[in-house]
Amino acid sequence: MRWPGRFALKILGQMLLVALLSALLSTYAFYYVALRFADFSIAQADHVAVASKHAAEIFRSYFDNRKEEFQRRARAIAQNGVREADDLAATEGLLRARLLDGDEEVDAWEADPATLARSREAPPIVVALPTGDKDETPRVLELTFGIPLEMYENSLSLRDAIDKEKELGHVYEHVIPRFLRQYVVLVLMMLAAAPLVGWVFARHVTRRVARLHEAAGRVGAGDLTVRLAPKGKDELAQLGRAFDGMVAELAHARSRLEYLQKVSAWQEVARRLAHEIKNPLTPVQLAVQELASKYSGDDASYRRLLDTATEILREEIGSLRRLVDDFSAFAKLPEVEPTPIDLNVLVTEILRLQPEWQSFVTVEPSTAPVPAMCDRTLFRRVIANLVENAFQAAQGAGRTPAIHIRIEARGGRAVVAVADNGPGVAETDRQHIFDPYVTHRAGGTGLGLAIVRKIVIDHGGDVSVGAARTGGALFTVELPIRA
Repeated sequence: MRWPGRFALKILGQMLLVALLSALLSTYAFYYVALRFADFSIAQADHVAVASKHAAEIFRSYFDNRKEEFQRRARAIAQNGVREADDLAATEGLLRARLLDGDEEVDAWEADPATLARSREAPPIVVALPTGDKDETPRVLELTFGIPLEMYENSLSLRDAIDKEKELGHVYEHVIPRFLRQYVVLVLMMLAAAPLVGWVFARHVTRRVARLHEAAGRVGAGDLTVRLAPKGKDELAQLGRAFDGMVAELAHARSRLEYLQKVSAWQEVARRLAHEIKNPLTPVQLAVQELASKYSGDDASYRRLLDTATEILREEIGSLRRLVDDFSAFAKLPEVEPTPIDLNVLVTEILRLQPEWQSFVTVEPSTAPVPAMCDRTLFRRVIANLVENAFQAAQGAGRTPAIHIRIEARGGRAVVAVADNGPGVAETDRQHIFDPYVTHRAGGTGLGLAIVRKIVIDHGGDVSVGAARTGGALFTVELPIRA
């Protein structure tokens, strides 16, 4: 694994700084909130404790008063004398009564179960009953009074609440520091994990940046075939697609420039060849004519031989003159003088001026205008060369020519596509089909398509060849569309 570069380290540092600041701020916020909550809770607990203490004192006074009252009533009952325990059934708050003679129970009474269920028994109160005879064994009265069970349970609940309030202060003193320590440990673990997460994230980002840097270096070294083909929709992906588009445009521009340089060199060769071939043609033609006219003999076989040779020389001289004319035309292509025009109108006009094309050429114009900047004369030559090339290709394959011209605006470009029903162009030949003097037709000079591409490039566009649906060739001319 490579050590991260400066860009990756920068991202890691920024992520760590953000994580550190976030951790510090969150720690301070947690500490501040915890302290405020503890202060509020302790103050509230103190307030509740004071109120609870007063309530507890009230309950304690109530129970003490009840205890004293029970003892007072027990003494009063004993002074009045009791013969049977049932006589005490109407006594308020009494739950049980027992008459004891020594350890022996003489009589007993107990309240009904419902009353017992609603009451809390107080400790039994034992009082001695008065006796009339000194020798008589004294009897004892055991009275068990009760208080409302609800009052007793409220007292217990209040006592529990007071105990919990007392413990709450100690809890905050111990729990909050412990929670704070645990929180700090968690924050430290997060800070330790942040560089790892940042490393993974940075590697993903910097890998894409590194690919872009490497591709830019290869482009700088002259390799215009490199492509990133990024995926996704983020800014780096958009940058990668823009880079691919720029490199493709550079490759296209370099291809056109190299082609123009090559054509320029071939134009100079064509100019010199035309000059060198043209100069001796006229003397040769005159010499042939003079030989044919000077012979006055009566040798019939020699006359036939002379006539045949003269005819052959005239045909070849004519072919050489046509070749010289093609070389001259290629060497002296005029400068482009574009004017704004609708390609629908221009192509239709070219077809109308060539009545011999009517039987085998069809035009499919665009439904909307296709504006472009064109030199009428030179673009007419482009269309003428493409149609003638298609016508000769179909005828060479022994087929009746059928040529289709389609005009449209596509991808911000004005497009003229010429499809034929000839044998087509093999993929291996498409790269050089527009080079000068490259031809696959007997008797061809290989200049027609070279002239086409030279003119189209001078218009700021380009031409390409592919396969038509009919199986023939499809030549596509693209020009900048006029806004």
